[in-house]
Amino acid sequence: MRAAGACWRRALTVAALAATADFLWAAASRAEDAPARLQCFTMAQARSKMEAQKLADPFRCMRDVALRLQAEPLGARLCQLGEGLIYEISLLRRDGHIVKFLVDAFSGRPHSSSIGADSTDN
Repeated sequence: MRAAGACWRRALTVAALAATADFLWAAASRAEDAPARLQCFTMAQARSKMEAQKLADPFRCMRDVALRLQAEPLGARLCQLGEGLIYEISLLRRDGHIVKFLVDAFSGRPHSSSIGADSTDN
């Protein structure tokens, strides 16, 4: 009876280890396929990067996007997306939803991942 119980526990342990390995493998594969994450800078870091790399004026970018989308500008943050720098601009739409829009920090043009980016925070 004891041998059967030990055998059963061993089989469950092996099955659990195999399932864990499969889960970790799938998670690693998804991480490689996932888009680059947005890492935003503090105000002091952003100021130094704007001066050093001659980035577009964030207030002008924010105003241009707000005019184009007919929304109220709330703020802009300098962030790194993959290898590039972008401004994440927050806007308040007339319907009360907050929209985040990405603008290339070098050119001041909308970033390709912003197309259709009507993500709301409400």
